[in-house]
Amino acid sequence: MFRQISITLLAALLVLIHTLVAEPTLATPTCDSEKCILPDCLCMSTMPPMGLKPEEIPQMVFLTFDDAVADVMYPTYQKILHNRTNPNGCNIGMTFYVTHEGTNYRLVNELYNRGNEIASHTVTHKMDYDYWKNTSVEFWQREAGYQRYLLHTHSNIPLNKIQGFRAPFLQTGGDVTHGALRKLGMTFDSSYTTTQFMDPPIWPFTMDYGLTHECIMPPCSKDKHPGLWTVPMIEFRNGENGALCKMADTCFPPYLTRPHFANQTAKEVFDYFMFNFKRFNKTRAPFSINQHMYWFLLENQAILEGFLQFLDHLGSLDYVYIVPVSKGIEWLKNPKTLAEMQTKNVFSCDSTSDNMAPCLKPQVCYYTTSIPGGTRFMGSCNSCPAEYPWLLDHDDEFMMQSTSTKVETTLTTTQALPITMQTTPATGSATHLGYQLVISVLLVVQGFVLSFFQFFG
Repeated sequence: MFRQISITLLAALLVLIHTLVAEPTLATPTCDSEKCILPDCLCMSTMPPMGLKPEEIPQMVFLTFDDAVADVMYPTYQKILHNRTNPNGCNIGMTFYVTHEGTNYRLVNELYNRGNEIASHTVTHKMDYDYWKNTSVEFWQREAGYQRYLLHTHSNIPLNKIQGFRAPFLQTGGDVTHGALRKLGMTFDSSYTTTQFMDPPIWPFTMDYGLTHECIMPPCSKDKHPGLWTVPMIEFRNGENGALCKMADTCFPPYLTRPHFANQTAKEVFDYFMFNFKRFNKTRAPFSINQHMYWFLLENQAILEGFLQFLDHLGSLDYVYIVPVSKGIEWLKNPKTLAEMQTKNVFSCDSTSDNMAPCLKPQVCYYTTSIPGGTRFMGSCNSCPAEYPWLLDHDDEFMMQSTSTKVETTLTTTQALPITMQTTPATGSATHLGYQLVISVLLVVQGFVLSFFQFFG
């Protein structure tokens, strides 16, 4: 565990150094609001679309989590989701930017079936900024597209329901990243941060005129990407004169020397979220709470308690909707007032028959060797592939798939074939129950360890 925490601290230090040395680049293009018209195009703005008044529209909240979906995290996700509904009586929904290592795809399936959105966060999530810079469209098609394919194949989620993306460590490749997303048929990216447009915050917009706010982490997108939505990550602040942070869980200095947030109280955490919420609520720009699950799993449970109290407060407000990012974009394409939403509500409950993704053949796959190194376990809704899935080193037609049709692809690599547990003892037998228990425990341990490698992704 000490090794994992050391890796976590190193990741934090890399993020801090990179942010300090990166030269913010100012974007120059301007958007023609007379030509950029909904539902296909929306200019960047600090005010609601279509001239609507803030007090007559919903306050959308985008609650997002990055990185692996591991067994150790699921009970906390259940606490967040349990018995929480929007003003229309429908369950709240979150967006998960999922990476491969440490993920139990069976749990991803469960989260999707509960009305949450699943998005791509790349396969490797490599802790190396240079790896993500100065790349090609094909590189991002492999990283973003293959992770999308893995989510589709092992969680049974239709490809056309996996529309969003976030770059690891928020380090994009600029235009090549957005070019790849468009080729993949994906519709939104949430990787760019802003400090210049924090108060009032900017709304999501399309990149028909390129990136029209400052670019903090070059390379920057300079070209036009018609129809591709960008959901800015507007930085949080820890109090009136406090530190700025890109992710909500990194705003408490001295962060690097106090990874357990040992001194934070539930009230301090509640006040922290309320302070940032009020800034958005003035214009009702979507309030994106972007964070990692890990800080809720650390020894100070007051952090989770304060966050849940904040969610309780949001639930008491009859104009606040906690929805997946894609549903927020649907509202932006055709904005409605709260009064109009009484008869036509884009945030209505999803039809179970249309949106459920069955997990009929749950499996636990075991590999004695893997391309990233070492043994690996992986939960899947389908048969275990012969080898532990990893990034392909060649183009494949899966990258261009954007329909809900199931794609059957045989995975091959140059690695030696590992042992895969595809047969289990007879169901109901003592041996079978013991096997399931051991494998479940190993999945929890693996998910926790591998997830820490990506703490700040």
